[in-house]
Amino acid sequence: MYKNLTYPLLLLFATIIMACNTDKNEDKSIGSTHPKLEKQLDRDTANLAMRNEENAGLYQRYRITTEEYEKSGDYSTGEMFRGRLAPLKEDSHPNARGSIIALRQGMTKGVNFAGKYTVVTVECGTNCQEHFIVDRENGKIIDKLKGSAGAKYTLESRLFILNPADSTRNYTNCQNCTPQAYELVNGKLKKLDK
Repeated sequence: MYKNLTYPLLLLFATIIMACNTDKNEDKSIGSTHPKLEKQLDRDTANLAMRNEENAGLYQRYRITTEEYEKSGDYSTGEMFRGRLAPLKEDSHPNARGSIIALRQGMTKGVNFAGKYTVVTVECGTNCQEHFIVDRENGKIIDKLKGSAGAKYTLESRLFILNPADSTRNYTNCQNCTPQAYELVNGKLKKLDK
């Protein structure tokens, strides 16, 4: 009868010993419990992408170009639309059909671009956003841009920057992250080249 209890008691005893030993490791980091990982964490930092001189050069070029556009003053809006904001015309763009709910929700933000437009950003997957630009005077979607790294725009400017420059982004590994500048001219986006 006692023979049958030997194995369960040994198992219980081993479990208690292991539980007591795990308390000793609680104060240690993950790196300290894995020597190879600890060495790698000491060597690598969050700024690893910036060690690549090519990437740093690309970022500086993108940043300087973007700042030149923003500081030029050539893109100021002028007048602000003060009328009643039109609701979304759902049939005004062929790609809007799958994003109607997100577009309606985004339009509640009001005017946020170039004096009379609302930019609504809809996620379309990992590192993918679609930026719909809606004319709030008539409710029509005038354009849609697809990007990988966000957008930068203001209420007072006609300048729209797709994938704005970011020092943490590794441009050599992200093919679709290149910043692109657009100007809103007569209700249409025109790509700027510089």
